[in-house]
Amino acid sequence: MKENNKTNFIIVIFLTVLVSMAVCPTTAFAWGDDSGGRPSYSTQYISEHADDFGNTPFFNSISDAEIGNEKDFVSAMEADSNGFAKNPQSTWQGGNIEAEDGETYVIRLYVNNNNPNGFDAAAEDVKVAFSIPSTSSKQVQVNGFIESSNASPGEYWDYINFNSNKNFHLEYVYGSALLYNGGIGQEGITLGDEIATKASEGGALIGYDALDGQIPGGDAYKSYITIQVKVVYDYDFTVKTMSRLVGTKEWSEVVDAEIGEQVEFQIEYNNTGTETQDNVMIRDILPGNLKYVPGTTKLYNMNYPNWATLTPDGDIVTRGVNIGSYLGSPDGKNGGNAFIRFTAEVVDNNLEESIDTIENFVWVGVNDTTIEDSVKIIIQDNRRCNTIIAVYTVLNAICLIIIVILLLKILRCPRKLKQI
Repeated sequence: MKENNKTNFIIVIFLTVLVSMAVCPTTAFAWGDDSGGRPSYSTQYISEHADDFGNTPFFNSISDAEIGNEKDFVSAMEADSNGFAKNPQSTWQGGNIEAEDGETYVIRLYVNNNNPNGFDAAAEDVKVAFSIPSTSSKQVQVNGFIESSNASPGEYWDYINFNSNKNFHLEYVYGSALLYNGGIGQEGITLGDEIATKASEGGALIGYDALDGQIPGGDAYKSYITIQVKVVYDYDFTVKTMSRLVGTKEWSEVVDAEIGEQVEFQIEYNNTGTETQDNVMIRDILPGNLKYVPGTTKLYNMNYPNWATLTPDGDIVTRGVNIGSYLGSPDGKNGGNAFIRFTAEVVDNNLEESIDTIENFVWVGVNDTTIEDSVKIIIQDNRRCNTIIAVYTVLNAICLIIIVILLLKILRCPRKLKQI
């Protein structure tokens, strides 16, 4: 009797585990397909059993491929300054990647028709797509899709999660979609933006010899598709700093200035949240070649519509200034805002000869969140050039004087008359 109870208990536990797995399916694997889970093959098995596969295309089922397991076919990597993968020969991040504010990332999708029978097993109407949510969250999932009208399975998907400890959203970089393969994509061929903007409609056609949806079977015909996305943190406030030469009207993110000239800076803060933000702190980090001009820090907001001079003087570039509280708005679009302006003089502090570029940073803090912005000052050091011009002018003047003296001597010399 006790043995029967023990056996029944084990059976109950086993059935409970099976039910729980059915109700709460595991998320350990990011990949999927419309057949409910395709089998995996090794590269060796594919090559040794070509006849067993007939002419039906199937995708991304090799477990020891160039990228590893082909079922995990969506990955990402931080982009370089030109928008390409920063280190494409290193390991691409699959599954999860840390999302840094303002950074651009390359998302890569791998496509391989595993049927080894070449053009006899060509996949037709092959499309790829990326689904990029517009929502703001601490985790944003980008899904990649492959579909074909004659493949089995006919649809495939995989995803990568972008993660952060702050809410953010992803912005697709228009015109960034590229196809790479050994055919038309040897140098990378541009794909239409429907690959990311119309994922629900199937995305964009790809191909090997043309963008006709035809992908022959075999490893030689594999393709890589890449797009770019930018990470934008969704704060409840914004900051923007601009600059201009004193005496001019236009504000800019880049200003040309000479030593001794004065540059005016403007910092704009906006509450884009729904709640009031108290004790908003602003601090400017002046570089060594900018010197604060005393008495120039002024604040503009609803309480000071005619600008108010801030004291203690100079705190804006040392410990920062508290500019008070600002209301939010129900829609997050009409909250309180403020402007701060101050002036700095361009000075010589080990500047490079001729031209030097410096950057002025500003920090704005609300509670535990700080946002940074900056402007660039291109300093024209013309002293050496002016010295050269002065020396050149003096030399020209000396040469001119010598020429005049010589001409006068020639004119004063008695001429020998020719006798007739």
